[in-house]
Amino acid sequence: MTTKATQSSRSYLFLPLSISCWVILYFAALFWPAKLALPQQIALFGAATILTLISALVVTGFSRLKLHRNLYLLIGIIGLVATMYCAKPLIKRSNFLNASGAIPGQLLFAIGDLQGLQGVSEGLLIDQRNAMFKAINSQLSDEFPESAQLILLLALVQLTLASGIGLWIGEGIDEIAHLLPVAIVATVADIWSVSAGATAKIVVSSAINYFLLRFPLPGYGTIPYLIGLTDFLFFAIFFQAALRFNLGGIKNALLLLSSFFIAVAAAIFFSTGLPVLPFMAILFVAGNFRQLKLKKEEVRQILIFVVFIIIAFTLISKLSN
Repeated sequence: MTTKATQSSRSYLFLPLSISCWVILYFAALFWPAKLALPQQIALFGAATILTLISALVVTGFSRLKLHRNLYLLIGIIGLVATMYCAKPLIKRSNFLNASGAIPGQLLFAIGDLQGLQGVSEGLLIDQRNAMFKAINSQLSDEFPESAQLILLLALVQLTLASGIGLWIGEGIDEIAHLLPVAIVATVADIWSVSAGATAKIVVSSAINYFLLRFPLPGYGTIPYLIGLTDFLFFAIFFQAALRFNLGGIKNALLLLSSFFIAVAAAIFFSTGLPVLPFMAILFVAGNFRQLKLKKEEVRQILIFVVFIIIAFTLISKLSN
């Protein structure tokens, strides 16, 4: 299928304006007065909403540059290197806090073993160990605060990574029918990551700094982890593909953004982490279903592909366990 003309014109101002908007809103939320703070759940949804909107603007800004596909790949690689570099200080700090907070608990268990509690000291003293860990971790966090500027820089290079790789993939999709396998991979991979525990392992480790974007909680002085890097990568893939095949840029941007809002609202309501990509894939396919015309041979190939993906992720889960 030959590519169709995109619906947006080239712009070199959209990206810097989007980044400027990101920076301004970041510091506005960071220094938001505590006396004007909304209830925590509302503030959390508001922070996630702002993060989603301004991040989508950044992805759109990269898309509006209308660069050669290989240049997007280069941008993604630069973003990857920058992400690894910027995340290192945050990861080292996290490892330092965890290691320091664990020392009293290790001593407590060792003393319990010396006093004849071998094999049962951990079960008896676990609450005391956790209390000491939290107290020491909190004290050290206050003494060694995170750099808000570094967290901002990390978020921007993470978006550079997601935009570069996502736009490179989206621009390289040759057939509109190939969007269905992409949606299937996004859905299966995200559900597998949550159900198999991969996401749970990441969010409790220092590696979380690589994968999740952060944004200040207005009025609370904290910068929580909110939305995954891969969510914006697939946003870039679907958005660029929508432009490439003339599916409607504004319509699909709204569909993709809606997936974030639905997932975040549901996660806050049910007090549990939920994957964004299944919502994104379903809304994108549903919103463009009439244009995603498939031949019988393509349907058969997609069914085989789905079976292969499910088997592959099942095997990976068993091997990892």
